[in-house]
Amino acid sequence: MQDVLVIGAGLAGLTAARVLSRAGQRVRVLEAAPTIGGRVRSRQTGGFTLDAGYQVLFPAYPAVRRHLSLPDLDLVPLPSAAVLRLGTRADVMGDPFRDPAGIPGTLSTSLLPLGDKLRLARLALQLRGPAPHELLNGPDESTEQFLRRTGFSGATIDHFFRPFFGGIFLRRDLSTSARLFRYYFRMLMDGGAALPKGGMSTLAGQLAAGLEIECGVRVDRLICHGPQVTVQTSQGELDARHVVVATDPRTAQALTGADTDRGSLASTYLYYASPTRLDPQERLLLNLDGGYIHNAHWLSNVIPARAPAGQHLLTVTVLGQPELDDAALDARVRGELSRWYPAQEVARLRTLGTERIAHAQFEQPADYARRLPGHATPLPGVVLASEVTSMSGIQGAMESGEKAAAIVLGDLQAMSRPRGA
Repeated sequence: MQDVLVIGAGLAGLTAARVLSRAGQRVRVLEAAPTIGGRVRSRQTGGFTLDAGYQVLFPAYPAVRRHLSLPDLDLVPLPSAAVLRLGTRADVMGDPFRDPAGIPGTLSTSLLPLGDKLRLARLALQLRGPAPHELLNGPDESTEQFLRRTGFSGATIDHFFRPFFGGIFLRRDLSTSARLFRYYFRMLMDGGAALPKGGMSTLAGQLAAGLEIECGVRVDRLICHGPQVTVQTSQGELDARHVVVATDPRTAQALTGADTDRGSLASTYLYYASPTRLDPQERLLLNLDGGYIHNAHWLSNVIPARAPAGQHLLTVTVLGQPELDDAALDARVRGELSRWYPAQEVARLRTLGTERIAHAQFEQPADYARRLPGHATPLPGVVLASEVTSMSGIQGAMESGEKAAAIVLGDLQAMSRPRGA
């Protein structure tokens, strides 16, 4: 009998298993998919390294710094700026301290009023004061309400905040909690954004080192009796003193009976190979033209190793799951790319794939934190490890794994750590 069975090998489950294993527990991880990492995974195709969707790492995340060796991830920093694309027009907007090359464009762009540029600098100074986790406390409102109350114009909200933070929140309407907006803003100020040279799957690989993990094992039912839990799987029954359920929220609800479903936000990604370097830009491209493209990024301009020699990799983000089939969506996206680049060059792009992620985040409107589920479940000996206990994203997943492990171990200090700390 195991001390602990962890169901799910995403970042939450792997973090929980890592903490428990290092504390001397006998831990076994079961994963239904053929690979580990959950949504934080990568795959190889024709010499290209494609992440599951467009994901970046905020190295300032506290849980990341506690559990991952950043030097061993071989991180490549991304420019702390974005390009506002309006047809052939491309204006740079960014952090003058982290991206000095973008200063002229930031100062000269007429898409954002000068007063709002000053407000942005003032907001940055204000958010540098408190500890990052304290930004998740206090009264809440939507991000749009907060920005308007702070004095930002509709032009700046539409031309910068919607496309940039809409990509983080997967909601262009900025109805997401202003607490989260302030937290992510601070994380970007403290550490910027980066990508592992070998793909996002290296995060999961580092967490999984030394753990006993079985992939391709589906868990169907949990039965609690006495001091142990029987786990019925596609490959037979297993017994453990404790079970950590680290699956997606709907699967967790089905297995435990806990109220964990907080809705889903979907996203869709298209990957393109180009035989020519259509754009030398290393910054994120934000689409102001309207249409299906939310943002795009020439990843091979930042990390040439993500594409084979002589090829270039473009990732396009589309919010939600359009009802168009893949071929029709590809045609629409190419039509929108033709506003930025010569049509004959866009026609030469080779589609590497389209990925639709039905559950990319859970809904996080204003005051969402008051409705977060806890780690306890109705089943004795069974605890929950899921970002739905905290916030969507890498920090939320990893800290939920920490907390679940702390409950099993009776570690009061780790259990009392504030959300986001």
